[in-house]
Amino acid sequence: MEITSTQISSLINRSQQTASKILIDLEKEDLIERVKNKKKFGMKLTESGFEILQNIYDLLKISMEESRIKPVLFKGKIVTGMGEGAYYMSLEGYKKQFQNKLGYEPFPGTLNVKIEDKNYMNSRKDLINYPSIYIDGFKNSDRTFGWVRCYPATITQEPKLPREMIESQQPDILNDVHVLLLERTHHNNNLIEVIGPLNLKESSNLKNGDSVVIRIKESVRNTQRS
Repeated sequence: MEITSTQISSLINRSQQTASKILIDLEKEDLIERVKNKKKFGMKLTESGFEILQNIYDLLKISMEESRIKPVLFKGKIVTGMGEGAYYMSLEGYKKQFQNKLGYEPFPGTLNVKIEDKNYMNSRKDLINYPSIYIDGFKNSDRTFGWVRCYPATITQEPKLPREMIESQQPDILNDVHVLLLERTHHNNNLIEVIGPLNLKESSNLKNGDSVVIRIKESVRNTQRS
């Protein structure tokens, strides 16, 4: 493969000096080998380099397959919140970003789902590692407000089946909603907050005590800082 350090620097968006150093380090580690072809230089992967690249590919492939097989799910009951959602949804610093990044201005309030199963609580803790739509924090004259991560989701009523059979058993009663993960909140990991363009309780005929299943969608548009 014929390529120059200038071309590599352009591909990785680094200086030519940095690109040259990377190539030297890779050669020292016996991961690439420089080959001279007439007046031009090229490079090829060594056996060790190819093996490492193959291992990375295999790991990525497994991760992608597992993420498709095991979607992120939460099961819980509708509860009354503390009123935080209505306050935060009314702040201009958030509202403008929600409109630009989610495509709608959220109803001033959140749908609150309390998780009781510890397995789902662990999934709640891991949520920060998944791709999200990032809402920047901001300051006003009184205080600083933290970032918010939004996860596209759907909600169904619990089909009263074992956990592994939850998927696709019931039609979605709420689509195009977003689960929130806040940098600053008084809630712990057993509460999920969901927003949407409408009053989610009224539009879906949900009431306190109803059991629901929240599913995080596999694709995230406008992904930032995930």
